[in-house]
Amino acid sequence: MSKSLALAISVGVVAGLWTFLGSGYLSFASIAIGFIAWAASGLVGKSDAMQKTVIGMTFGAIIASVAVYLAGVELPLLGANIAVGVGVAALILVLVADKVSQVANVGVNVLGFASAFTLSPSAASIGAMDLSNPVAIVLVSSILGVVAGNLAGRLAAAIK
Repeated sequence: MSKSLALAISVGVVAGLWTFLGSGYLSFASIAIGFIAWAASGLVGKSDAMQKTVIGMTFGAIIASVAVYLAGVELPLLGANIAVGVGVAALILVLVADKVSQVANVGVNVLGFASAFTLSPSAASIGAMDLSNPVAIVLVSSILGVVAGNLAGRLAAAIK
C-alpha cells in the first residue's frame, strides 16, 4: 500500500471517529477547533509539535479574551472598542511570541486567537470557570485535535 493511501485511510478513519465523538461523548469540545489544532501540529514540526500547538493555541485564545475584555472598555470614539481591543491584543500576541519560545510560532497563536472568536466570546463567558469559557474550549479541543492527528499518523504507519 502506498504511503499516501495509508495516510488517506487513517485520516479518514480518525476524522470520522473524532467527528462522531465530538458530536456526542465529547460535545463540550469544538470539532472545528480540533481539526485546526490537528493541522497546526502537522505544520509545526515533529519533536514537540503537540506541546507547542496546544500551548500556542491556548495562548492565542487567552489573548483573544483580552481583546474581548478591552472591547468592553468605553472609548471616546464610538464603535472603536473592538478594533482597539483586537489591535492591542494582536500587538501583545506578537511581542510575547518574540520573547517566549513556547509561543514563538505566531501562526499557531493566531489560529488559537481566531478559534476563540469562532465561539462568540462575551465578557461573561471569558470569566466563566467551566467549559463555556472559550479558552477552556480551545485548550480541550486543541489537546483532542493534536492527539487525533498523532493517532492518524501512527495508524498510517501501522497499515502501510
